[in-house]
Amino acid sequence: MTFHNRCPRTGLFAAVCMTATAWTPAMAQEAPADEATFDPVVVSATRTESTVSQTARSVTIIDAETIQRQASLDRNLSTILASEVPGLGPSTQAATNFGQTLRGRNFLVLIDGIPQSTPLRDASRDLNTISPASIERVEVVRGGTAAYGFGATGGLINIITKKSEDAPTAGYSAVGVRYSTEEFDDSGIFETEHGVSGTRGAWDYLFSGSLVERQGLFDAEGRRIPPDPLGSQGGFADSTEYSLLGKVGYAIDDLQRVQFMVNHLDNEQESDFTFDTELRDGRTPAIPLSEAPDDARFVRSPGTRNTVANISYSHANLAGSTLRLNSYYGDQEIVFGKFPGFSQGGIASEKFGSRTTIDTPLTLLPGALHLIWGADYLRDETDPVSFQAPDAVPAMEQDAFAGFAEVEIPLGDAGLIRGGLRHEVISVDTATVDSNRSGNRVEAGTLDYDETLFNLGGVLYLSPQFDLFASFSQGFSLADIGRVLADAGPFEERVTFQAEDFESEAQKTDNYELGLRWSDGRLSTSLAVFYSRSDNGTTFDDDAQIRKFAEDIHGAELTFDYTVSDMTTFGGTVSRAKGERESADGTEVKLDGTRIAPLKVTAYFSHSPLPGWDNRLQLTHIGDRDEFPNADGPESFAGFGEGEIDGYTLVDLVSSFAVGPGTLQLSVSNLLNKDYVPMINQAFNIPSAFSSGPGRMVGLNYRLDW
Repeated sequence: MTFHNRCPRTGLFAAVCMTATAWTPAMAQEAPADEATFDPVVVSATRTESTVSQTARSVTIIDAETIQRQASLDRNLSTILASEVPGLGPSTQAATNFGQTLRGRNFLVLIDGIPQSTPLRDASRDLNTISPASIERVEVVRGGTAAYGFGATGGLINIITKKSEDAPTAGYSAVGVRYSTEEFDDSGIFETEHGVSGTRGAWDYLFSGSLVERQGLFDAEGRRIPPDPLGSQGGFADSTEYSLLGKVGYAIDDLQRVQFMVNHLDNEQESDFTFDTELRDGRTPAIPLSEAPDDARFVRSPGTRNTVANISYSHANLAGSTLRLNSYYGDQEIVFGKFPGFSQGGIASEKFGSRTTIDTPLTLLPGALHLIWGADYLRDETDPVSFQAPDAVPAMEQDAFAGFAEVEIPLGDAGLIRGGLRHEVISVDTATVDSNRSGNRVEAGTLDYDETLFNLGGVLYLSPQFDLFASFSQGFSLADIGRVLADAGPFEERVTFQAEDFESEAQKTDNYELGLRWSDGRLSTSLAVFYSRSDNGTTFDDDAQIRKFAEDIHGAELTFDYTVSDMTTFGGTVSRAKGERESADGTEVKLDGTRIAPLKVTAYFSHSPLPGWDNRLQLTHIGDRDEFPNADGPESFAGFGEGEIDGYTLVDLVSSFAVGPGTLQLSVSNLLNKDYVPMINQAFNIPSAFSSGPGRMVGLNYRLDW
């Protein structure tokens, strides 16, 4: 899909269209003067189908072409999004997104509106519950949003699955391989994808699947990287992954449509290696399981299994309103790796719910006003599991209800205002834990929450090329209540608590944003500053225990895209954030590296010298950060999250050629074979998680559309 970075030159549509083009990486060349401008449809900002030029929020849209290209370098969605989204932390290079925040806060991940987060006990696998092969596009809303609620304190990442083709039958097949240039043996990654879809009369369908076989990962020196590079947070080396997507839709009439979707992902790791808890040459080494102590051996194979399904119904004119109803089900099982000396664990989460969205024109009032309103319900049953010892985290059940209403007020050529509110009522039932991780007892109980969230935003047109936007939004999250209960109380003093004692442990966040945007046809650029405040923020202390303190986060994001000619484009982003929190003694301290990433700069240069030959050179630079005097390096095991960050720059190359009936794609990740430690590994500041990042990998992929 091609997005042409051309906006109307007057009015609100120019202002907000520029939001999309400035915040979305340039995908193609400037459209010819006689070619219609394509204004992409976005649903995540307002819950209704609106063109980007009709929204008043900062939205990044990543299309299927971009996802396919980035997946040729690394199929990890954490890496794909980090290279494309301003304000999103660097890739973890692991199966987890723990420590990868959006503007310094956690984000809510949806698949076709189905929540992937596990807020009762945060498993941090949100970005690795679906294969890139199943994704049509990703919409990212930065800053807390009240439109969807239920945990979106830092923003929203809405993953939208592939759609069927208009033809009666259309399909594709793709195969690919990748290898390390430093260690060919045992470094292969073998991938294949296939899909078929079509439309026949009132029916449409889509079926697709992928299979990935991964061997070991190796760094720039040819050293094997531990299969669990963050020390039991999860990894991809030595794993098998398959995914399946199915959709069937039926147009009842010209106004009504119903669709059923199911998507399944299964990733299981079977490795003969594990990580050592002592550094070697300044890095966490991989060691054979045969040489590891008995208490480092797996009881269950680590991995992620995720199934989501929904049935959606829409009516384009129900008593003058547009109705969208989505009922969904999710079943997620996550098995963590084994940390020596501790029992192996996992999480089982089952959820079902519904979302109802109604768009009603307010014809009784002057102007083209719209009222967007509806209700949400979510039931989440989360069971943390320990495979070798009694559970230290309680089983929990959540019932959450929310009603919302938002008014859209067009101001003609001057701009647009959107404002609304959302009221959430959440009840969490917890089981009794006889002995939590601190050795204390937590009695069963019910925790009740009742919050009202507000949002207000608008765009002001200042000139044909220049506009101003501003927004205020609130987010609310239970912020890993299971971890709070698991760590509650003084260590080994056998204190008894009631679950209700921790009702105040949720967090509410206020988010503010102000920005300027410029577009003159060839150049699109934007500068945004943001600030967020929470009186009960969630972070970790030096001993990796969860703590709640008032906190402030502020930062800025710059984007630019420039079209040189029909053959050449270039651009990039700059993201910077800082954060502070109160400490137990009332002093102000910096938020650690699991919350605040260093400076992130991305850049790309695209050139098409011949028809059918496209090239893209891109880089990601992560800056230095050294703000924690108590962090003495991973050998000291002092200051979890407070490690000194030694910056690094990674360069990638993707070149595509039209060959025969299909496309041959050459990919080279870490082109310069940089020897580095990923940002989050450095931030952890512990010996078991100081693993290297992958060295240079070269891949070939061939795709045939049929």
